[in-house]
Amino acid sequence: MSQVLLVNRMRKDEIIIDAARRGTQVILTRHDDLGWQVCKSRFVGCDEDRQRLYIARPPGGRAAAWADPLTGELVGVTFRRGHKKCLFNASVTGFEEQGGARLEVGWPEQLQELQRRAFQRAAPPPGRQIKVHFQRKDGVGEDEVRVGVLEDLSAGGIRVRSAAGGDLRADDTVRLTFALRRHGPQLTLDGIFRHRESRREGPCSLGFQFVGLETSAEGQDTLAAIARVVADFQRAGLRRERSLRRTSHPR
Repeated sequence: MSQVLLVNRMRKDEIIIDAARRGTQVILTRHDDLGWQVCKSRFVGCDEDRQRLYIARPPGGRAAAWADPLTGELVGVTFRRGHKKCLFNASVTGFEEQGGARLEVGWPEQLQELQRRAFQRAAPPPGRQIKVHFQRKDGVGEDEVRVGVLEDLSAGGIRVRSAAGGDLRADDTVRLTFALRRHGPQLTLDGIFRHRESRREGPCSLGFQFVGLETSAEGQDTLAAIARVVADFQRAGLRRERSLRRTSHPR
């Protein structure tokens, strides 16, 4: 079964209406002059006739940046539904104080569902080395390009083993470039540096969270492509485990 599903229109509306009525928690993503902003919030209702969704003003952090959104600005919205993660992008249509500060967005044209398995880490098959180039985006100038090797991948992020990146700070935004398939296209996308794990031997392990993919149709296509590769890695790992068990316990 595919880890990525584009929901049909009728089912899409049912899922969104149910989530809005339940006040489901959401993650909002937008890009402003200071870079990527990711905030937790929740649905606070919907208007089916006007085709509008209402989302509570994100609390804390740089919430004031959401106080006066630009009409027409695209925001990414993700939320959980059972064992799946739903995501869509929507255009901002206004900001209201009615019933508490809330963001008003248009009805999404598409909704994608990703199996939660897509967000489990998967390592490349043995003997497969995937180089990852990463470059910090500081908003001022171009930082040096560093190189590492992919350790594992999920639809949510990537872990890279590299001797570079010792100066990265938590929440730094970086540009990541890599090709997941042999002779395949290079993917270039943004990530947020989350953690560094030291190793007794060799380079450190650097963790990056993908950001902004849900805010555009192109980004959602990229996310779907990543999820497919994750599924391939997972299947290869299962085949390898079965082979090792047969070798260790011959009949």
